[in-house]
Amino acid sequence: MLRFEVLGPVRVLTDTGEPALPPKPRALLAVLLAARGRPVTVERLLGELWPDGAPSTAGATLQMHVSALRKVVGDRIRTAPGGYRLDLDGAGFDAAEFEDDGDLGLWRGDAYAAVAAGPSVAADAARLNERRLTARLRWARQALDQGRHVEAATELAGWAAAQPTDESLARLLMLALYRSGRAGEALGAFGRTVQALDDLGARPGGELEALAAAVRRQDPTLDRPAPGLPAQRNRFIGRRAEIDRLLGLLGEARLLTVVGPGGAGKTRISLEVAREVAVEYDAVHVVELAEHRDGPLAVRVAAAAGIREEPGISILDTVIAQISGRMLGPVTATVTTGTAAAETRPAGGRVLMILDNCEHLRVEAAELAHILLAACPGLRMVATSREQLGLPGEVVFPLGGLTTPSPGVTDPQADAVRLLADRVAAARGGAGLTPAEQAVAAELVRRLDGLPLAIELAAARLRALPLAEIMSRLDRRLDLLTGRSPVARHQTMRAAIDWGYDLLDPTQQDLLRLLGVFAGGFDPAAAEAVYGEDPLDPLTQLVDRSMVEWRDGRYRLIETIRAYARERLTGDERVHAYQRLVDLWESRLAVPPPSDGPRHTAWLSGIAADHDTIVAVIDWSLRDGDPERGLTVASGMWWYWWIAGRMIEGREWLGRALDAAPSAAPSLRGRALRAAAALARNSGDLAQARTLGEQCLATFRAADDRVGVLAALNNLLITAQAQAHYPASLEFGQAAIRAAEETGDQRMIAAASNNTGGTLRCMGRLDEAEPLFTRALGGFRALGDRRGEAAALSNLSTTDRRRGRHATAREAMLAALTIYTDLGITEGQLDAVEGLAQLDIIAGDAAGGLRLLALAERERAALGAPGFTPDEVADKESAEAAARSELGTAERAAIYREADALTLSEVVNALLE
Repeated sequence: MLRFEVLGPVRVLTDTGEPALPPKPRALLAVLLAARGRPVTVERLLGELWPDGAPSTAGATLQMHVSALRKVVGDRIRTAPGGYRLDLDGAGFDAAEFEDDGDLGLWRGDAYAAVAAGPSVAADAARLNERRLTARLRWARQALDQGRHVEAATELAGWAAAQPTDESLARLLMLALYRSGRAGEALGAFGRTVQALDDLGARPGGELEALAAAVRRQDPTLDRPAPGLPAQRNRFIGRRAEIDRLLGLLGEARLLTVVGPGGAGKTRISLEVAREVAVEYDAVHVVELAEHRDGPLAVRVAAAAGIREEPGISILDTVIAQISGRMLGPVTATVTTGTAAAETRPAGGRVLMILDNCEHLRVEAAELAHILLAACPGLRMVATSREQLGLPGEVVFPLGGLTTPSPGVTDPQADAVRLLADRVAAARGGAGLTPAEQAVAAELVRRLDGLPLAIELAAARLRALPLAEIMSRLDRRLDLLTGRSPVARHQTMRAAIDWGYDLLDPTQQDLLRLLGVFAGGFDPAAAEAVYGEDPLDPLTQLVDRSMVEWRDGRYRLIETIRAYARERLTGDERVHAYQRLVDLWESRLAVPPPSDGPRHTAWLSGIAADHDTIVAVIDWSLRDGDPERGLTVASGMWWYWWIAGRMIEGREWLGRALDAAPSAAPSLRGRALRAAAALARNSGDLAQARTLGEQCLATFRAADDRVGVLAALNNLLITAQAQAHYPASLEFGQAAIRAAEETGDQRMIAAASNNTGGTLRCMGRLDEAEPLFTRALGGFRALGDRRGEAAALSNLSTTDRRRGRHATAREAMLAALTIYTDLGITEGQLDAVEGLAQLDIIAGDAAGGLRLLALAERERAALGAPGFTPDEVADKESAEAAARSELGTAERAAIYREADALTLSEVVNALLE
């Protein structure tokens, strides 16, 4: 059978293939095909084949071309009055087929491509190409409606490249790219269309520009309406990693439960997941259970799925039959498709069902899910709840808040900040966060734990309050975070938490209230201390119900739930809970910090994790409890404050506690005064350190506390040394050594020897200082005191450097750096880095030494711990001046830039390699 094709290069196909046709016979064929079987006069044929004018021999030449064409198509070339026609009866013709069914697969290129013919062929080609464009647009719209965004974008990209000025193709391409998550490429397509139009002196139409603006603001109306799913009220922000994980889990499990606290956005993320996979299912049904109180849940499912009750058949059986495809006689049912309901017979296809807000109906929801999943093989379920349903095969996905910036960091791209910025723009009529508000915004979303509902409610307040004012009111967040949602539990954060709290039994409610006294995370032992008995069962249930988080071996209440729990505490509960916390931290801090590396690091990490709760315990004791016990806890914290570089904070708490407990036992006041003096000295306030140190010594002497007197003398020895009051320092030191030797206190002998040696070294008496450092090193090593060992090594290194023993000095300083690094003592690391920098400068590496000194100076400023030993400060300044004198201005500037780019850990690791 012959087949004629013009949707691309004109050709004839026979049973044996494609016969060759010379150009003029091919053009003749094109003219006859454009006529669709109608006669074409000789005169018109001559004009079509020779549009620029027929030669005198054109008539004879036409007869020759007709004969050549007949050799291919046979007698289908018919003579007609005054001309010829092509008989198409029984032959295939791609143009006619396309006009009948719109099959784009028939096209191989532009219509009548590569044919040199006249106006009739050009007109038919233009008509066919226009119909192809219409078909392409129709196909693209259908693909987008069906969720085949990537496929549509692939095809449309090629079509738009071929027709760069066609705005209809450009609009669909932009939409396909946007829905494929490629907003940047969508705007790129817009830019190319604008440029192509500009090349012709034209401008894009309003629709195209409006679409580009919608892409830029990520207008939610651009998202594809998914059958069975509610339209988005506003833009969905962030959660890409969570959605991808949920999509993966949904492909592996038939029951996926999203659990999380109120306001975490469980419903919204579940709908977004369903929106992304809706095209893979025959139906998607959202079953909202929040308002359900009585009656079988199957009624809710039937209503959501548009399934009618049938006489004599239970509604559950009807639902199962419809979803599974089982027949119950001549039944028809209404199934949700698109935005309307359509009469259809049960199909038994793939169905995705969202059971939303199951927590108050957990048993009933679990039973329904168990029955439906067993009876309907094509069914997958996503449940949202504050606790899991507890069914076999259930996969649980915990959902917390959106990602927030780290403390002190401004990150406009963090999901929580992006959500706030979007909702702020909506509340302010399009005016988003200003650059000056970014830091406050980062802190706000962090304090709100990234909870979407809390962020939405906070943003709504910005119509009447500045952002900084909202931050200042966060202590009253449950009253602040209110809105006008039609859903009652979303109108306030208090209502959202009430919903979950009311589902707890009395034991769980009691424990939750008590846990509100923790200002941060807590371990199981701390929970037991506050509760007064083993809390494992109710605590586990609170975790299951998303009221308490369990992560990395610790429990935690998010701040909003913590505020709610505290609000519900009775006065007696609050007193008893804090008294138990005071008992806990008095006992824990009574044990001195371990001196070995791993245990010391673990101790620091543990105190850091509980720091906020510990200072809350101190604060409560000073305000409402026993101030003397608050002073005890504060005194036990001084070592952490010193190591962590939180000297100012520690001084403030110790100062408050000393003022609040003037009648405390002398031994306690003396310890607190010594701790306050040490923190004052290390923060650079030497005068205050001397005053506190002398008060400490007087307190211990009045109490005849010989151990305390020793500690006070050693403390004053260091402070007087830092003040360059060397005679007084030496007097304190020698008295300390004598007293320690009389009592046989080996630790104080080592400490006093080390510090007295430092004073002698400041006085230039190296011969006397060195034996004391050596004695201290031996004593600390015998005691296993690694921090003391590092301090003695550092002092010996300085002495060796002064005496020109540079290799020995470097060896000792590297050993000190190793110990300080193992113990996590940052100030000690900086002492060692500065000592090694001076040795580098002496060795001729001015650039390397200056780089280390610059980094150490920056870190000391951040730590709030300036160097205070006079001879060490003088040595460092002299070395820095020598290094700077050897380097040019540009070299020095480059070195300081390099130092700014380095971290202390990077430098320490490099030095210890």
